Amino acid sequence: MRLPSSLIRRFVADERGVFAVIFGLMAIVLVAVGGAVVDYVSLEQARNRAQIALDAAALALQPQINRATATPDSIREQALALVNEQIGNDSRISLTINEPVIDQENGRLRLSGSFEMPTYFVQLVGVRKLGAAFASEVVRGAVDVEVSVALDVTGSMRGQPLIDLKAAVRELVDAVVQDVQTPNYTKMALVPYSQAVNAGTYATALRGPIRGPKGISNISWMANTTVRDISSISRSNLATVETSVDHGFANGDWVYLWGVSGMSQINNRAYRVTNRTNRTFQLQGVNSSSYSWYFWGGKVRKCSNADCNVVITSNNHGYAAGQYLLITDSAINDLNNETLRVASATTHTLTLSEFPTPSGTGTNTSNRGNLHCTWQTATEGCTYYRFPVTSGGWTTHAVTNCVTERGLNGATDLPPTTTLMGRNYPESGNGCTSHQIVPLTANKTTLHNAINALVDNGSTSGSLGVLWSWYMLAPNFGYVWPAESRPAAYRDDNLLKAAIIMTDGEFNTVHCNGVVARNTGSGSGGNKINCDAPNGDPYDQARAYCNAMKADATGIIVYTVGFGINPGTPAANFMNSCASTPENAYLAENGAALAAAFRQIAQNISALRVAR
Repeated sequence: MRLPSSLIRRFVADERGVFAVIFGLMAIVLVAVGGAVVDYVSLEQARNRAQIALDAAALALQPQINRATATPDSIREQALALVNEQIGNDSRISLTINEPVIDQENGRLRLSGSFEMPTYFVQLVGVRKLGAAFASEVVRGAVDVEVSVALDVTGSMRGQPLIDLKAAVRELVDAVVQDVQTPNYTKMALVPYSQAVNAGTYATALRGPIRGPKGISNISWMANTTVRDISSISRSNLATVETSVDHGFANGDWVYLWGVSGMSQINNRAYRVTNRTNRTFQLQGVNSSSYSWYFWGGKVRKCSNADCNVVITSNNHGYAAGQYLLITDSAINDLNNETLRVASATTHTLTLSEFPTPSGTGTNTSNRGNLHCTWQTATEGCTYYRFPVTSGGWTTHAVTNCVTERGLNGATDLPPTTTLMGRNYPESGNGCTSHQIVPLTANKTTLHNAINALVDNGSTSGSLGVLWSWYMLAPNFGYVWPAESRPAAYRDDNLLKAAIIMTDGEFNTVHCNGVVARNTGSGSGGNKINCDAPNGDPYDQARAYCNAMKADATGIIVYTVGFGINPGTPAANFMNSCASTPENAYLAENGAALAAAFRQIAQNISALRVAR
């Protein structure tokens, strides 16, 4: 069958439906072109993230290039991990980091890489992947670096918190302190602090000398006689004492009574014997008729000296009447660690008018022991310090190698030759931390050993942590340290000084005369001296010290790290205000966040070092 020619001509000339075909073809192109914008934006976003990450990696890894343990492969792997982390470990992105270019002599590190990512739209026209290259180069700046780190090692850091802190600070040391110290140096100082700061072998230079004890060649107190048990004491005028056996005392003898139950008014005093019989004697001048009734017990012993005074021979002792002395290392146990008043003195002897409660043993004449002074002057301290406590009465504490704030010129960095640092006389339950300050050093082994040895103890003198983070960088204190640990001058064009202050709690300890002060906070122990810290409460002092440290004249950059501190608390508010900028203040709620904070600070210091 043949189709009419007119039908064929009409079919050939008919253009209906062509537009749909053309649109279908063009739509693919249009979608691909329009979608290319989306694919390109995605590519640029990924490239920017990768570039930022590579820049950060270069800054962080540049200090490693001179380390013996660092190899091009290890640096490349670390850079790859850092960039992957920054771009979100996106499985769609294929990332490559090239072998780094390392120039140890000039401190140069160049990182480069590339990545590919699948397309969403342009694959419609056959372009299935897009890629980009990126590179970053860091050159060590001609800058020396001095960093001090104040570390809270108080009792609240016990256990996992202290373990986390040690790990974070070790990483900080490795990131900041270079193995090669030329042409520029990088040094770090450590300030472990709790109730005070341990100055170790530098204590004398910082807080002045301590007057040593005087040796004892003889002590005379109790006679070499047997202690007698008391069986009764009368309420009468004069008091009559009866002993269980013959006492052996003579009229005019001086005796000492102690341990009586009931008639407590009679205890721990010296008496003169009168009207004696074999088993009784009266106490001269003592009317006991108004005393409590005698119940049982008590002991009596004859004294060697009038008024039962302790008479000590100590050649050229230098002590005077009215002063208080503490005795140690004596064979007379009853006298050891007792603080007694000097009644009178000659060049080589002294009489102590106060006497301890005897135990009944070891009270014979002794030819050994030491006499310690118990006061302070502006230039010299004693091995012990006697002071009034807030609860009433007096107590005596031993000196330590720790130092505290000074009352004069407190918020300054004037050298100790102008004003000595405060001494430290803590109670035993809140003592001097065993960990000494470490002056500026480039020896990473020294720093690591000090960090590894940290243990917790004591209350939180955060203000001293702030103060000593400054003093380790203060040129005026340089003469105290070895030559290699002396800080350079402030504001040197080729110098970066930074202080890092870490704490895990509220500041609660300040001092008066080297003892925990009355205006301190809770949690700082029981034996507080009955005076206020002259520089104010813990946060008053901390603010003053921090403001002085970061003054324009010093150029010190301050970082703060609060560990486990809640926002809005006094400690958190102080840490925020003390940091040089808001970005320099970190609050870490756990060990991972603490490590991240110190890692970021290390990167910031490296970045500043490169930029200068």
